[in-house]
Formats: sequence, C-alpha cells, structure tokens
Amino acid sequence: MKKAFAAWMWSLGVVARSYRTVVVLAALIALGAFAAYEWLGLPESSGLLLILAFIWAIVQLLAAVGIVAGTVSGIAEAAATEGGSLLLRSLWAIDRKKLLRTLIFCLVSLVLVWLCSAVFSWINVHSVEVASFLTFHSEKAVSYVLIEEIYKVIELLLWTVLSGFLLSFFLVLLRAGWRGAGKHGWKLLAGCAFQTPFLTNLLSVVVFGGIAYELVIRHPIVPPGFWDYAQMIVRFSLALILISTGMLFWSLSLARLQAPKQDPQQEG
Repeated sequence: MKKAFAAWMWSLGVVARSYRTVVVLAALIALGAFAAYEWLGLPESSGLLLILAFIWAIVQLLAAVGIVAGTVSGIAEAAATEGGSLLLRSLWAIDRKKLLRTLIFCLVSLVLVWLCSAVFSWINVHSVEVASFLTFHSEKAVSYVLIEEIYKVIELLLWTVLSGFLLSFFLVLLRAGWRGAGKHGWKLLAGCAFQTPFLTNLLSVVVFGGIAYELVIRHPIVPPGFWDYAQMIVRFSLALILISTGMLFWSLSLARLQAPKQDPQQEG
C-alpha cells in the first residue's frame, strides 16, 4: 500500500504540474470527437465527396494514433526517469516504429474489446433465465433486475481489469517492444486483476469517470437560450478536462507500478 500511495501522489503531482498538457489534451479530444462527428455525419453524395471523406478519416486516424503514441510514450518515459512533469511536445510521436506499434495495438485491442462486449451482452440477455432457474430451485422469487445489477457490477470489474491490462501492456510495448511486452504479459494481467494496480484502475474509473459522468448527465435548470448553452459548454469542458486528467493519472500510476524501468536504447 505504501508503494501504491507513493505512485498515486507522484502521479497527481505530475498531472498538477502539467496543467497546460491536460488542457491541450482535452482540446485535442474535443477536436477529434468533433471531426469524427462531422465525418460520420456526411450525407451520401458524389464520388468526389466520398473520396474526400475517406482521406479525412485517414487523417483523423493518423492524428489519433500519433497523439496516443506520443502521450503514452511520454508517460512511460516520465515514470522510468521519475520526471516531474509532462511536456507539451510529448503529446505527439514522430517515431514511425512507435506509430506502427500503436496502430497494431489499437486494432487488436478493438477486436478484443468487441469480443468481450459481445460475450457480456450474451450473458446479460440470459439474466431472466438465471432468475427463473434460481426461483425454481430456491422456491423463492428471485427478480431478474437483481441478477442484472449483479451482472453490471461484475462486468464493471472485468472491464476495469481488461482496461488496466491493455494500458499496462501498451506502456510496456512502447518502451520495450513486442518481445518485452509479451515477456511481462502474465505479470501485468495478474497485477491488474489481484494486486495494487487493480486498486489504481478502480480508483481512476470510479473517481474520474464517475465525476465526469455526473457532470455530463446532471445539469442545472436554467432558462432556455444563452445560459442553457453556457452551462452545457462549461459542463462538457470540465468533463473533458477531468477525463484527460484521469487518463494521465491512470497511465502514470500504472507506468510507475507496472512498467519495467529500462534504458531507451534497449527497446526492441
């Protein structure tokens, strides 16, 4: 617990001293979301417009990969060298090797997340059957709503473990390469499932994600017009800043706890 507390305090200190990086990262997230929305909202039109839309999508993808690779690479470097802050230039990666690793990792992660989501959805569909089974064997009424709530808690914990593992693996991958990440794979998974990193994952998701969710969902009742738009912009801006802070805190803490300290020249 002392190690976890030290990692948390160090991570919070780095985030607090890197407030410009947090704000810029939040702005980039907002810009990327807006660009994706505009791309997906394009009406069907001429072949030229479809070609331009495809090029626009590729540009967004490359920009997202570069920002993700640069941010996580900077975080891993800060944890390895015990740096005091994250510089703005760490938000962009120009190393083609890291960009390729990030692209492959993101594609594989998306497939894994989709598979897990499909499994969880299939399990949730059978909540009524489980409730009926328990009602029949216990001879007491068991509500399927209770079963669904239990499923939701278990699913949240499993998503937390999976997210922490993928982030930990990614941190090691950018610093040590595929061979180094594969070597530490089971250790990273065990840490995210049973050890101190699991508490870090849960803390990051519940605190930062929970507060950001409340900011987006709950809103004051104001007259329509200027004040309504103003409160919405303020809430969403604070939520983006909070999400960016949480992402940096989560990554820094895991890098401090999980990622092996290694000289950059030894990357493979």
